[in-house]
Amino acid sequence: MLKRGKDFLTVGFWNIEKHNVVREDPSQPFGYSMTHSTEMIVESIVSWYRYAKFDILILAEVTESKGGGEKFAEFLANRMCAVGYPGPRMRGGFSWFPNSAGNVGVCNFAYLWDERLPCLVGLGDRITFEWERDHVRPTMFMDAGIMTIGGIHAKAVIKDQAAEEILESCHKLDRRNKPAALIGDMNIGFETFPVFTKRELNDFGWDQVPPGIAPTHVPRSERFRSRVLDYIWRNGGISQCIAEPPMPQYQMWTVNDHAPVQYHLACRAGELPV
Repeated sequence: MLKRGKDFLTVGFWNIEKHNVVREDPSQPFGYSMTHSTEMIVESIVSWYRYAKFDILILAEVTESKGGGEKFAEFLANRMCAVGYPGPRMRGGFSWFPNSAGNVGVCNFAYLWDERLPCLVGLGDRITFEWERDHVRPTMFMDAGIMTIGGIHAKAVIKDQAAEEILESCHKLDRRNKPAALIGDMNIGFETFPVFTKRELNDFGWDQVPPGIAPTHVPRSERFRSRVLDYIWRNGGISQCIAEPPMPQYQMWTVNDHAPVQYHLACRAGELPV
């Protein structure tokens, strides 16, 4: 039987589309009040953890407005620590990035990790971001001890640029000489990934793995354009990559038009205790 934190990790991703507005309010549980849409996101993540525990969670499209991103990450980590018994030792972090005008961008990353696992203790100090000049947003790199996890929110609309961002991120992960995976909003449909880029990734030992839920994206204005945009790429060091949709019957499209995804990533063969 494989051991969590030694042989495998469970990693989740969700593009929460800026639903992270929280305000300090001592009269409320956990010291914050929030918008209705943010509350739906938070309670969905709590239910997610109860249903299918994650060790690392990456959230994309988190706004920074007046320190809101950091507050949200802190609040969410504290909220998660109260789930179950014994509860997790969740820590939270947030990183913002400038837009093309040099102002604070709206598409930033927040992230949680469980320090009950020795390999994740101090993970916040081992997270880096790399931003190529022609990329719209940086890629996140997490040194999770037994593997490296990349997080990405690739360029929307321009498929060729998104594919190039994914390719370059996978090459950067390979240079870290560990089992690695790249999870995120690829902004390219799983079935329509450019053939030549996919072939190059396959030649370097990278494979895409479906999220076990379809679709993962349903635009509010174009309900007929449902696609699988949120998924993972893994290199040959990840011997098992098993999808476990945290919300298999996701129907919150009018609130948040991306569904969350989650994978169990193992560095060797064996039975996963999940």
